[in-house]
Amino acid sequence: MPMQRLGRGEWISKGEFHVRLGRWFRETDEPTIGDPGAHPRTAWVWIRDGHRLARLYADTTRAGAAEYIALLRSHHGELEWSIVSSARGQPTKVAFGPERRTLEGFHLYIDPTTVPRRALPARGAIDGEAGEAPPRTDDG
Repeated sequence: MPMQRLGRGEWISKGEFHVRLGRWFRETDEPTIGDPGAHPRTAWVWIRDGHRLARLYADTTRAGAAEYIALLRSHHGELEWSIVSSARGQPTKVAFGPERRTLEGFHLYIDPTTVPRRALPARGAIDGEAGEAPPRTDDG
């Protein structure tokens, strides 16, 4: 059985996402989190991380979920999410932990409309190497 699909207006917290992902992983043997008939780029679950909304795509694989769960455990349940460039060069892909790891088969992307423009890495920046907003100062 696929993970329960949640629309953008039904977003869940990162903590709730971790609970649901773990339950899906333990209780099913499905190869992907979404319905096999769904288009791969279908946003299957929406997750709020602070001011950002992220979408997990239907084609996220069991192997990708297993790797995410293992990484989450290695970080004691507190896994930092960072924005990096996607394969298309867009600053929307989510990477994990202080080392900003991306995971094969784990298709989690930030909705860029929920992130202030200055917080996004420059288009084409890899792993936040360039384009991060400098700290603000009071003198402008």
